[in-house]
Amino acid sequence: MFNNKRREVLIVRILIVSLVLLLGTISNAGAIVIVPSSEVRIEGSVPNNPKAGDVTTLVGSSVPLVELYKQDVGAASDTGPFAGSYETAFFNAPLDPAEALIEYVPAQPVISGSPLWLLVKDGNHNPIWYLFDLLNLTNVAGASVETPYAWNGTDDIQLLRFWPAQGAISHVAIYGGTTAVPEPSTLLLLASGLAGLGGVVWRGKSRG
Repeated sequence: MFNNKRREVLIVRILIVSLVLLLGTISNAGAIVIVPSSEVRIEGSVPNNPKAGDVTTLVGSSVPLVELYKQDVGAASDTGPFAGSYETAFFNAPLDPAEALIEYVPAQPVISGSPLWLLVKDGNHNPIWYLFDLLNLTNVAGASVETPYAWNGTDDIQLLRFWPAQGAISHVAIYGGTTAVPEPSTLLLLASGLAGLGGVVWRGKSRG
């Protein structure tokens, strides 16, 4: 009897902790603001249009990077294995935007892992592109030099003042070390686990 009681208490505690984690995962995302001077960054004009292999070399990654997500200005849809997880809106001008907002789509797989780099590309100006280390950002909203910000995969990314009055963002892309997309989603697995634990507690009480 005593052992059964301890087991029920333990299961209830696990349920409470799991619910807290679940609610924290699905809560409203925050936002970070990245400007051309944000660190850690790499900027340049060679190559003209960096691909995954180029980004791997430019950032000195020890693992090959792949394109996880990309959105071109004027394109009908996003591309990459996480195309359904994020949406990008461009601002200032339909075809010549200096700003953009990358938003996470709730309940979809989240980009994670290390490293993660964000490419912001122009077309004809110097520098042509910027690469930002999404796991080591400073000079962004809510961060300081002493406390770098690490993007959690769900916070909005707002890009401001890129090539104002002389150019425009042509596309944004996120590169990382894996293309793995969680299936089924972690949230569904967690919810199933909670339901199972709840059933165990209910059966234990009904037998008592």
